[in-house]
Amino acid sequence: MSYELLGQIFGVLAFLVATYSFTHKSDIKLKLSLIVMFSFQTAHFFFLGSVTGTIANFLNFFRTIISIKANHRYIGALFIVINIVWGAFNVHQPVDLCPIFGACFGTYAIFYADGILMRKLFICGAFFWLTNNVYLGSVGGVLLEVSVIIANSITIYRLQKDLK
Repeated sequence: MSYELLGQIFGVLAFLVATYSFTHKSDIKLKLSLIVMFSFQTAHFFFLGSVTGTIANFLNFFRTIISIKANHRYIGALFIVINIVWGAFNVHQPVDLCPIFGACFGTYAIFYADGILMRKLFICGAFFWLTNNVYLGSVGGVLLEVSVIIANSITIYRLQKDLK
């Protein structure tokens, strides 16, 4: 089995988990599901040869675990700085910025937002990841980010309806 095929398989698995993850109205259930998704995404980008995608998702995996137990603002700021610093050393073309921006939006969402705002920030980050995945030719990654945008939009609607 080729590395590219293996990467695509992990991408599809991440897509399936993401579809489930972003439909949760509970922030904790969302974060727990994201941990699984990020583990698949890390493998996905590794096998597709995307250094920035691999590192960003590896950091996202640990960031999300930490955010469940310690939601201190300084930890979020630390992860954003880490993403910017490692990114500065690994950007070789403009599309390499997309995982960095996507990870920063996700980090801000996890540590500084909840509910509707968290999901809006996830949508913003998803557009950066979508651009990266289209460039890489990632079938599962494109499906994942489109589903993130759709599922979060629906969940925002459901949360807004609950507020009324």
